[in-house]
Amino acid sequence: LLTLIYLPVLTKENSGGMILSAISKRSRVWMYTSLVIFMVTGIYLMIVDPNYLGIGNFGNLWGILMLVKHILVVGMIVMGFWFNAILRVGPLMSSNTGADQAIVRFGLYSKWMAISGVLVLLLTALAQIE
Repeated sequence: LLTLIYLPVLTKENSGGMILSAISKRSRVWMYTSLVIFMVTGIYLMIVDPNYLGIGNFGNLWGILMLVKHILVVGMIVMGFWFNAILRVGPLMSSNTGADQAIVRFGLYSKWMAISGVLVLLLTALAQIE
């Protein structure tokens, strides 16, 4: 929704950067909470799956798909850290200087996260077919 609907509209608004910054700030708690829930449920589902062969054992297609999926999820976490902690895109969007550049960076970030999220879902679906 952010990438497809909100971002295109808010980038055209005068106060769009401040709004996007507020959305980014308010969503952090939800993102961190969902990440913890995602990890806990993911570990449980992985352990109970009959295709799970053990830590570091990628002897079947399911194990390889899960490895790629986990690498992608770690990449998403690193990307989130890079854009939020290093580039400080959220606070920069509400500043008087650099807001336009920050909005472009935020757009790039949200597109890459949306693509990565879809890939994670596809890998999960492929693993369930296996």
